[in-house]
Amino acid sequence: MAIYPKTINAFELNEWFNSEVENPIIIDVRENSELEIATFPKVFLHLPISKVSVEYVKTKIRDLTDKKLVVLCHAGIRSYSFGQWSLDNNLVDEIWNLEEGIDGWSRYIDQTIPRY
Repeated sequence: MAIYPKTINAFELNEWFNSEVENPIIIDVRENSELEIATFPKVFLHLPISKVSVEYVKTKIRDLTDKKLVVLCHAGIRSYSFGQWSLDNNLVDEIWNLEEGIDGWSRYIDQTIPRY
């Protein structure tokens, strides 16, 4: 049976951050130039999609396997692909994809974040 990334939207992720539940670990797969334009306002782990390899990701997330992981990019496409790749390579058992990415977060939650 295939396993796919779970989806979460900006409203649900914002509620999660504001709840009593332990915050997820955010993984941002955008490139450096994108982070310069619009930075996610919470602590995040930056894993640029252009540098992703099994060994690279293993070293970055090895201590996070028991945490809830939410991955984001600009619009949710690259992050979904990263999530699927992470599952397919048995790097994680579960991962959430932020639908609409940083663009959705900017539109619905924090309009101070520039859109691009």
